[in-house]
Amino acid sequence: MRLCVVTGSLLLILLASLILQVQAKDEPVEIKQEEVKISDILENETVYHGKMVVIEGKIELECGSGCWFVLNDGTGSIYVDILPNNFVIPQKSGEDARVYGEVTLKSGDSQIIGKTVLIGGEIYQ
Repeated sequence: MRLCVVTGSLLLILLASLILQVQAKDEPVEIKQEEVKISDILENETVYHGKMVVIEGKIELECGSGCWFVLNDGTGSIYVDILPNNFVIPQKSGEDARVYGEVTLKSGDSQIIGKTVLIGGEIYQ
């Protein structure tokens, strides 16, 4: 009887651990926001500067170490820098990505400082 109680307790702990791992992989709420077209950002730089947005598109070009990439949504391309938030992505050039981040200006050009990146169901932050 005592062995059954111990075994049952261990199974409950294991089950709880698995549930927490699954929940940890859920998409963050911010990445689920409605996306903004890249052309809208590029054409209205002063309106979007400093704002948090979600963009989605195909990775055209990527840094060899994965600290930045260029995203194209069919309306335009924008540079996404993720290094300021201390994470990188593996090589994913040509894949679709969804990015949550802040629009900033660097040398007069709009860019995104990425805070969350979703690629193929994998979340990078």
